[in-house]
Amino acid sequence: MAKGENIYKRKDGRWEGRYPKARKIDGTIHYGYIYARSYRSVKEQLFDKKVQKTSSYTGANKEFYGTFGEWANLWLTEIMAPTIKESTYASYTNKLQLYVLPSLEHYTLKKITAADMDKLVKKLTESLAASSIHIVFRIVKSCLEAAKERGYIYLNPCERIILPKIDKPKVRALNRVQQKAVEVESMKSIKGLPILLALETGMRIGEICALKWEDIDFESSVLKVQRTKQRIALPTISGQKTKIIETKPKTTNANRIIPLSEKVKNALKQLKNQTVSDYVVTNQGQPIEPRTVSYRFEKIKKIIGLDDVSFHALRHTFATRCVELGVNIAAISSLLGHSSIKLTLDTYTNSFLEEQRAAIAKLESL
Repeated sequence: MAKGENIYKRKDGRWEGRYPKARKIDGTIHYGYIYARSYRSVKEQLFDKKVQKTSSYTGANKEFYGTFGEWANLWLTEIMAPTIKESTYASYTNKLQLYVLPSLEHYTLKKITAADMDKLVKKLTESLAASSIHIVFRIVKSCLEAAKERGYIYLNPCERIILPKIDKPKVRALNRVQQKAVEVESMKSIKGLPILLALETGMRIGEICALKWEDIDFESSVLKVQRTKQRIALPTISGQKTKIIETKPKTTNANRIIPLSEKVKNALKQLKNQTVSDYVVTNQGQPIEPRTVSYRFEKIKKIIGLDDVSFHALRHTFATRCVELGVNIAAISSLLGHSSIKLTLDTYTNSFLEEQRAAIAKLESL
């Protein structure tokens, strides 16, 4: 029975791992073999063999004398790649190549210090927003923590590094007049359905693009969010710069059920009678991508004279209307697919102001 790449369970109950050891005179690969009682033990030993092949390494003492660049490549391809989404892998790779490796690639892994990390953060502040710096730093910290866990370094130099403070972004939502104008314009054409869906369900643009007819239950008046679509940036060494992928929603909570309003239900029924595609929203009969939906929204914005609003503001508008109508915070969080109620509260603090004032007023009247 196979489990993992080049790892197999033998009839005697042991696990066997195979790795390329050298090349024979005729060019064929000479393989080495590892045997152990557990899959995990074989996998760890195979990883050590790959480390040994990549850089100066002494297996007996588990010492790694390679560079940060060598370790980062091993961390990405051997440790992270099998456990993360393709989009996450592409994001990690690009961020390391663009923002980290130019500074740290040739540093010996064991010799990287906190001072080096301070220099990296200072350099990043010249081109990135604070929130982006935090994201890049988390990747570097995770990479170095994996090295520490394996005994290749004794301390993680990312510990106690001070990062720039993130200014909490203000949630941009449409007011009721703007929302009505967008809604009226979007309902003039079937191309406006994604805009209506965002306003009436709070779905993300990628979730709307990945929505299939099998996800909609007209009898129960609900739809299921089960996948998302996005355009990802591929590693810069690739000839293709981006590509569209379809995956499961970003978090477990994002996989959710959303009730349909009559307005959306009727629009969906009308469209279903006109299409043969498995996908709800299409472009000339083909599954649509987020960039095309954004372009359609830009055209509607131009017609009604709406500026400085992204498609994501439609999701915020849905949530804001829910707050204004006094919908329970747990219900709002569930509809949005947030990972926690705290995230919903933190995101829509300002929207709850009137509700908080009403609560204080009630207390005063006691």
